[in-house]
Amino acid sequence: MSIDEGSREVRLPHETGVSLTTRDHEDAYKAVSMSELMAEANYLNPDVEVIAEINTPASFETFAETLNTGHGVIGTTHAEDVEALVNRVIERGLPAYLLREVDLVVFPRQVDGERYVSRAVELLSEAEYEALDPEATRSQTGNPKHGGAGVVDKGAEEVYYNTVAWRDADGEFRFPGVPDSEGDAPTASREGRRLHALARVADNTDRDVDAVESEFASKRRYVEYLVREGVDDFDALFEFLADLRTDEAATVERAARTMGGEGRP
Repeated sequence: MSIDEGSREVRLPHETGVSLTTRDHEDAYKAVSMSELMAEANYLNPDVEVIAEINTPASFETFAETLNTGHGVIGTTHAEDVEALVNRVIERGLPAYLLREVDLVVFPRQVDGERYVSRAVELLSEAEYEALDPEATRSQTGNPKHGGAGVVDKGAEEVYYNTVAWRDADGEFRFPGVPDSEGDAPTASREGRRLHALARVADNTDRDVDAVESEFASKRRYVEYLVREGVDDFDALFEFLADLRTDEAATVERAARTMGGEGRP
């Protein structure tokens, strides 16, 4: 389910996807607000709510209330780094500690017409931050905006974060806190950087963390396959994901055939 403010920005390529859009009107009883859409969305009990653009006070409030309902939520906003994100949340009248309910923040970048993910950051509790490998708390790229862990101190509130993935200058991605596509066993260096978001998934689904990491490694192979095959069309991507959900074994076998015997995704 998607909730858009003013105009529809999200298209959900799913047969059960529902899109809701606010409506301004001079007559109050004909207007439809973000809060009303959120109430309707919660009534429908979706698996995931998508808030296309979290920018106005109303959309930030809707985002905060959705987090508190326990539903999965995905949204976008404008922030260059973690500190800018914290500042936006505070400016919109929300407490900074609310960000601890967010599992992962992805920061894109656009350079010379190319748009790419520059880093992914998870927001931590103080205890989770203190448990990090000391090496992880240092900048991993020499630029504190691009790597490492840290604290955004706003006086009465502190927001802790750790960079779990980043893009190097050579275009390669570093993802030291999770198993690779071969499902490698945890090492001492990786244990201190394990992705807390995966531990939260395990806790919320009553599973072992190792089982969740194994599933992550499997899905990572699918992403690597899509990259190798150059699958970047929106509809083709979601068609592949739908096929995986319907019959994973058959989809993997079909993908292996298209690769001409070069291996399985």
